[in-house]
Amino acid sequence: MKVFFWGLVAVACCYGAYAGMMSAYQWYQVRSVIEDVLEPRTLAELPTAGDVKKRILREATSAGVPLGEREVNVVSTRGVLAIQVVWTFPVIVYKGESVLAVPLSVKKQHQAGGRAYLPREVAFASAMSFSTR
Repeated sequence: MKVFFWGLVAVACCYGAYAGMMSAYQWYQVRSVIEDVLEPRTLAELPTAGDVKKRILREATSAGVPLGEREVNVVSTRGVLAIQVVWTFPVIVYKGESVLAVPLSVKKQHQAGGRAYLPREVAFASAMSFSTR
């Protein structure tokens, strides 16, 4: 009986370690996605708050972290882009419903300055001035 009990304890500890590592992995993936989205690659990819939210949802899903529309919040106020992503990692699922879940969140504020977050007309004009030099 003791062997069975300690076997269950060992399995529970291993599963707890697995759940902890997977939730840390998901947190790291979402944080990396947010960092990647905030780095514009070309002048054609100038994001608005709605574009940032769509890209976060798309890239997080492709990274293996399924996020819902309500879990991502992007607000642009006074030149600051505030991003908040709140989701849960289900640890125990019974009959399709999460019984125990680990809540995770990533909050990031990004100064909306430089070439990345200018209005589209100004960015297009600056692109034209760069190409004519």
